[in-house]
Amino acid sequence: MRLPVKKIFFLGVSIFWGWLILGTAWARDDFQTRELYTLKFIDTQKLDFQTFLQFRRQNDARNVTFYHLSPQLKYDAWKNLGLGLNYSYINLEIGDEFRFHHRAELEANPHWDIGGDDPWLKIYMRNRYEFRWIEKQGSHNPRFRHRTNLEFPLKNTGPLQAVYTNSEFFYDINDHRYNENWVVPFGLKFKVHPKASWSLFYMIQHKLSDTWTSSQIIGSHLFINF
Repeated sequence: MRLPVKKIFFLGVSIFWGWLILGTAWARDDFQTRELYTLKFIDTQKLDFQTFLQFRRQNDARNVTFYHLSPQLKYDAWKNLGLGLNYSYINLEIGDEFRFHHRAELEANPHWDIGGDDPWLKIYMRNRYEFRWIEKQGSHNPRFRHRTNLEFPLKNTGPLQAVYTNSEFFYDINDHRYNENWVVPFGLKFKVHPKASWSLFYMIQHKLSDTWTSSQIIGSHLFINF
C-alpha cells in the first residue's frame, strides 16, 4: 500500500501547485534564468560555513541583471532545527543603472524526514528575517520570507536522486503586505559527484507592484561540499 499512497500524495501536490500558477503562467511573461551555486568549505557535526552565489538573467534571458554573493554560517541546534547567520551583497539592475544591496539575515529552519531511516518524503522549511540596506532607499527595509520545500527521494534511478516542489512568500515589514511569491511546481535533483549535487527547476515568480505580475524562470543549483 505504501507505493500507491506516495504516488497519490505526489500527484495531489503537483495538481495543487499547477492550479495555483495556472492563471499567470503564460508565454507573454518575461522569461528568466537563474544560476545558483553553494560552496561548503566547513562541514562539522554542529557548525557549517558556506558561500552562496547567484546570477540572474532577465529580458527573456538575454541580460545578466542580478549578482549575489553571500557567506553563510549554519548551526545545527537540534536534529530537526538549523539556525543561520548570513551576509548578502547584491548588485541589481533597476532601470538603466545598478544599485547595491547589503543584507544581514537571520534564519530558523526546521526539517523532518517522513518514513524513518528510509524516508519517502523530506520536509524543509526556511524562515528568514532580512535587515536590508538598499541604495537610494536607506537602511530600514526589513523583510520576512518563508519557504516550504517537499522533496521525494527516488531509488534505482541512476544519478537522479529526488524530485521536489516548493513555495516561498515574502512579507514587507514597512509596507505591511505580502508582495511576492516564488513557486517551484517541479524540480529535479541529481548526484553528479560524491561531494556534489546539481538541481534543475522551473519557477514562477509572482510580484506585486501596482498589480500582480509573473515571470517564467528556468534555474539550476550546483552544490559542492569541499
